[in-house]
Amino acid sequence: MLSINIPVFNVEVNELVLELVQQAKKISDAFEINIYDDGSEEVYRSANRALGKLPKVKYIEMETNLGRAAIRNRMGFDSNYEYLLFIDADSKIIKEDYLSVFLKNAKPNCVLCGGTAYQKQKPVEKEKVLRWKYGTEREAVSADLRNRKKGFIITSNNFLIPKLVFNAIHFRENIRNYGHEDTVLGFDLFKRGVEIWHIDNPVEHTGLEDADMFLRKSKTALENLNYIAGEVVKNDPDFLNQVYFLKRFYAISKWIPAFFLRLFYAVFCSSLEANLKSQNPRIKWFDLYKLSFFSTIKKP
Repeated sequence: MLSINIPVFNVEVNELVLELVQQAKKISDAFEINIYDDGSEEVYRSANRALGKLPKVKYIEMETNLGRAAIRNRMGFDSNYEYLLFIDADSKIIKEDYLSVFLKNAKPNCVLCGGTAYQKQKPVEKEKVLRWKYGTEREAVSADLRNRKKGFIITSNNFLIPKLVFNAIHFRENIRNYGHEDTVLGFDLFKRGVEIWHIDNPVEHTGLEDADMFLRKSKTALENLNYIAGEVVKNDPDFLNQVYFLKRFYAISKWIPAFFLRLFYAVFCSSLEANLKSQNPRIKWFDLYKLSFFSTIKKP
């Protein structure tokens, strides 16, 4: 029936796994929970090892870090059941019927994306507000809105895929840097005619990075997106038109030359970052920050 795959890197997952075990046992005996540690620090490995003693739970430690794409591929290929559920380690199950909702909606040749939720209260720590606010405003959206606007875009933190589909179409392991490996997976699924359907079955994202880390990761992801668009998918029109950030960047570039966007970034970068690291960051300024930064790395 169901293989639940949790790739782990420097996260303690006892609460997540125990909740999944309880829900899975209520549905069927035909399940497994696979936890693959991808080179975590010893403190996290020590905290998670005991989970491997639970019935139907497999815990494995990689000798070296494989990376986001390769670790998920290995877990998918090693899985034994008809459907594969991938959940990020920094997730919290917030619905009592989380697993049953996925299984009720599962069907061949269809990938289900459950969505993401965030805690309702603003973080006390100023440095975490940006990540929380961005997630709350841009990621925690209804399935109806995602189905209308996301196209082939999936998010790898919470999705169900048939094993037969995954065996044929999986993460591209040549994408080693951080960011958008799931965008490419969605693109590959779309090109092969696999349906991508969004449902309201979120997990709560608990791993809020501080603003400095989030800004660095955002820029790294944009650099990777630029590489993917040009070198991996060779500027495929479907990719450029359905990845919202790229579509908006090219639309703006028709009216505002890249030179002016680069100049804007050079002059206002520090001011924008000061706001984004504050207690009241403006997400529209974050949009402008990303667009202007992208102009500095985009090939003419």
